[in-house]
Amino acid sequence: MAGIIARFKEISKIDRTVANEVRRSLVDTLFISPASLAAGALSGAALSISIAWASNDPWLQMLAAAITLCGLTRIAHASLFQPKMQRDSMESTRSEVVYELGAWAYSFLLGMLTFATLVRTDNAVYQLMAGTITTGYAAGICGRNAGRPAIAIGQLTLASAPFTIGLILTANPLLWILGVVNCLFMIGMVDITLQTYSSILKAMSATQEQKRLTARFERLARFDTMTGLENRGAFQERLEEELADAIATGDKLAVLWVDLDKFKEINDSLGHPTGDRVLCTMARHLASIAEGRGAVARFGGDEFVMLARGRSTRFVQDLAKEVMRSLSVPMSIDGVSLQVTGSVGGAIGPDHGTEADVLLQHADMALYHAKANGRNDFYLFEESMEHQFLELRNLEAALRGAIEREELQVHYQPIIDLKTGKVSSCEALLRWTHPELGPISPAKFIPIAESTGLIAPISHWVLAQACEAAAQWPDDVSVAVNMSPALLKDIHLSHMILSALYTSGLPAERLELEVTESVLLEDNVQANSLIREFQKIGLKLSIDDFGTGYSSLAYLKKYRFDKIKIDTSFIADVTRSKEARAIINALVGLADELDMEIVAEGIETETQLGYVMGARCTAAQGFFIGRPAPGDAILRRLTAQANGATWLRDDLSSPNEAMLRIA
Repeated sequence: MAGIIARFKEISKIDRTVANEVRRSLVDTLFISPASLAAGALSGAALSISIAWASNDPWLQMLAAAITLCGLTRIAHASLFQPKMQRDSMESTRSEVVYELGAWAYSFLLGMLTFATLVRTDNAVYQLMAGTITTGYAAGICGRNAGRPAIAIGQLTLASAPFTIGLILTANPLLWILGVVNCLFMIGMVDITLQTYSSILKAMSATQEQKRLTARFERLARFDTMTGLENRGAFQERLEEELADAIATGDKLAVLWVDLDKFKEINDSLGHPTGDRVLCTMARHLASIAEGRGAVARFGGDEFVMLARGRSTRFVQDLAKEVMRSLSVPMSIDGVSLQVTGSVGGAIGPDHGTEADVLLQHADMALYHAKANGRNDFYLFEESMEHQFLELRNLEAALRGAIEREELQVHYQPIIDLKTGKVSSCEALLRWTHPELGPISPAKFIPIAESTGLIAPISHWVLAQACEAAAQWPDDVSVAVNMSPALLKDIHLSHMILSALYTSGLPAERLELEVTESVLLEDNVQANSLIREFQKIGLKLSIDDFGTGYSSLAYLKKYRFDKIKIDTSFIADVTRSKEARAIINALVGLADELDMEIVAEGIETETQLGYVMGARCTAAQGFFIGRPAPGDAILRRLTAQANGATWLRDDLSSPNEAMLRIA
């Protein structure tokens, strides 16, 4: 008995902690079969009425009437509950309480009917009828309502206890024995109820967990876990349905492909948690725009795709403007103010495609065009983009294996010291000769390398080649390598440079890194940190394309550069623009005051060379001085220079390698 009580307490404690879904399922078992409840209630009513009518006892008649009324009420409640299987926890609790009160009242009335029959009549038939219905009810209820053990045990007790007391109060010793047996029966039925409940609870918990896992996996298969937006697969299904419907109704379906500009910089400089919060914020903005007129999905990384229905192509432009505005709204993440921009490519169905895959591909092409034309803009798909897109994709595919196929070469363009007339440095310039397309302009393939992440392995290879070549040159000649803005945000750049220096044996002071002014103007934390690190290990630093930015002087104060390279645009205008001449003179004076060398880029005529020499530039570079040449040609001329030779135009193996003698 003590064990049963302990188990009941334990089960009661467990019952209070079960999940709401499981609790609702357990409550449902009370109402799962209204037919069985009706059969029991009608049987009880029939027998109690029979006993009351035959005995003509007023107390038994009142009990019979109460049993009948209570039974009918319970049948009605169970029938009304049946359609309400989906409900909240509060309604479930309310239904359970109503059932509990009705069940206990009915059980107590049956028990009192049996008690009254035993003490108020001597008719064995009446007593047998009353005892049979009570015992049968008690036995059946423990199995039927075991899902709610407190209710079942309450019913068992309220029905059997009066019956047992009635047996003991009689003068018949045999009935006393029956009373004791009935007590044992009650204990056994309580034990059966608790065991049945444990089995039901385990089964339902397992079923509920299976349902939860199934729902979770279904959600994972269709939704992005971080932003809560639909994923690519779910979105494509939706797009197919929406496109088919738009074609049928004559509507226009806009598909906008959104890509956050330079998102990798946020991850690299502020960390991935900050980047994730930026993505979630953007997801909320886009979802707000799409609400009520379309849908938005995250396709992975920092890419989102939106669809919306409209009646004309005009709404696509308006929608894109709204998206661009939402992307440009400043946000604050962990106290850091961020200004994020995005590029958007759009396509309209069915104008630009009657299939979902084609429409997405065309939106992607428009996005690619937006990114290639400066980012932070919207482009709508045009037929001409398809050819450009395929051309760029083919170039990207070819570029991925260009190093292994030995299609890339490093050429070197001399930089002349205008005081000595000798080469003081050579700039490493990357060249790519495609086996079918021929020479490909760096202006075309470098942006592809930067946008695809290929710039890192290519730059590593260029650094290694340049350092290896420079290690064979005279000790007074350095090599200059231009650092891509994208590469300056790579945390592995320092290791890349040190590896190239160590492998080649080139001293750090003979490696010159050229950074564009635009990198400094971005004030990128990672880039600024790398520049300071380069200075610590002894590398020379120069600003390339100087004069094209907006706040250069601030960075001349912030960093200690060794050289300033005047942008080609100023040199080209030197003969016809007094403004260009004034700027060159001012830059020369500035460099002189800061004890920095100043290099004139883009020297293409003797007049330009004469001017920059007269303006006291310290060095010059350009086609008039020397075109970029392969490493072996440069080595031959530098070796000749070390032996006292001069730079003669007709000394070199190719017109493209022509050098100017400065006397």
